[in-house]
Amino acid sequence: MKALLDEGLLVLSDLLQSGAGTCHPETAERLQKLSQDWEASGLHTGARRLDEIAKTLEDPRHGGTADPLALMALVGDAARYTQFCLQKYCLDAAGRRLCQTEQAYEEEAQ
Repeated sequence: MKALLDEGLLVLSDLLQSGAGTCHPETAERLQKLSQDWEASGLHTGARRLDEIAKTLEDPRHGGTADPLALMALVGDAARYTQFCLQKYCLDAAGRRLCQTEQAYEEEAQ
């Protein structure tokens, strides 16, 4: 899970730094793939956000128009969501380690 979140944050950070005007066509494909991976892992909200960004990136390639500010707002929201998920993952992992440590101490005391 952490690897998926890290990859998502990396892609979103790259997009925020480069902007939509200079992103490669592979970026939308990468976001679509990551969206599917997130969906399969239970990150449904994040998957929808990544899918929306990918579709927005593809719009100009299919004759549509793109609003770069709206796209960057989507990317920023998705990056914040991903950061929150990473924080929750780390807190959950710390909680599990704490429980395991307490259980080990209890077993040693017996």
